[in-house]
Amino acid sequence: MDCQTRPNTQTPRSMSLGLPGIRSRLLLSFFLLAGLIVFFGGASLWVMERTGKAHIAELQDQKLLLQTIKANQMQHLALLKLKNNWPTYPSNEREAILDETRQRQQQIITTLSQFTLAAKEYDEALALGQQLSVMSGQPLRAPHMTGMISAIDNLSLRLSGIGLTHLDAQAQKNSKSLMQTLLWLVLGSLALIVLSQTVAWAVLGRHLLKPLLQTSHKLSELAEQNFGGNSPNAVNRETLKINHALLSLEAQMSALTSEQQQDELTGLYNRRSFNQLLKQAWHKAVVKQHRIGLLLIQSDQAIASETLLHLAQRLLDFDVSGEHFLARLQQSQLALLLPDRDPEACIRIAQSLNQFVLAANLRAKAQSPRLTVSIGVANIQPVRQLGWDTLVFQAEEALLSAQNRGGNCSAGANQ
Repeated sequence: MDCQTRPNTQTPRSMSLGLPGIRSRLLLSFFLLAGLIVFFGGASLWVMERTGKAHIAELQDQKLLLQTIKANQMQHLALLKLKNNWPTYPSNEREAILDETRQRQQQIITTLSQFTLAAKEYDEALALGQQLSVMSGQPLRAPHMTGMISAIDNLSLRLSGIGLTHLDAQAQKNSKSLMQTLLWLVLGSLALIVLSQTVAWAVLGRHLLKPLLQTSHKLSELAEQNFGGNSPNAVNRETLKINHALLSLEAQMSALTSEQQQDELTGLYNRRSFNQLLKQAWHKAVVKQHRIGLLLIQSDQAIASETLLHLAQRLLDFDVSGEHFLARLQQSQLALLLPDRDPEACIRIAQSLNQFVLAANLRAKAQSPRLTVSIGVANIQPVRQLGWDTLVFQAEEALLSAQNRGGNCSAGANQ
């Protein structure tokens, strides 16, 4: 008997599903992948939201502490001014100054009550508040305020130490939180990749991609026969489109980075960029043992955005030799960072700036006097034991001193 070989007519499982079966597998894979992405995205947002809220709360505490330190310094200046000018002030003006110091002291007490690290400082602030409450502006002779002024100075020093301790603790906590968040993102990303690859192969690879690859191979052979081995022009056009899209995306990313570093109104460095520049200059000065200077520039009059823009443009025209950075910190306050400058050079630049702004003949309004500025000057030899924000604190103190002199002048941190 002749044996006849029967042809193999078995259809592969992937092809036997038919179009409805492949469609159902595609829908299943889509919902599985979408569910994984939504779950991972939601979990990531929850982790980042929790971390962000904790970080915002810590920043609020730090802001309150800095405001308390500034208020305490203003108490020192107010009492010192009252002590030196007691006989020349009428009694009602003395009472007004005392009322202002009492209100400010009550704000200090209220803020310190929220910090467990400042229990001793809270008691001292409370004692100072009690002394202020019984002080009267009626006597012709000034009461004894030397002890209070000395106590306020000591309180400022301790509050600064608490602020540094709080910053260190916050930095450690943020570092730990960042590591936990990164670990979560890495583990979640790995899990998502593994699951998505598994689903993709189980659902798409076996039943769709494999037949498509076989079809693609057949089409490639057909193209080789029809085009003589040359690639169609459509492929080149698509490649050019992709290249143009990548170049456009790169340009958009560069523009976004520039916007994040600049102040929207003036085009100067913003507060975030200023802090980064100050940190870099500070560490560089520590290594090279150079001094570093900072000028805080504040208009003496209330000015609109247009006037502030004109002032910023004028300051950009001011001739400052050597490395320097001009930034807008807040509202009408500008900062000029001067790396590798000695104190005398910083004072000279500040005095020249006062004259330069006055000569610019800028006016807040049409009929108002010429615009003037107060400048606080700070200059430090950075060391590793000090934080870079020490320079900012000293410049703020000097700026307050210049404003108390009547404005249109500059003052050093130790003047």
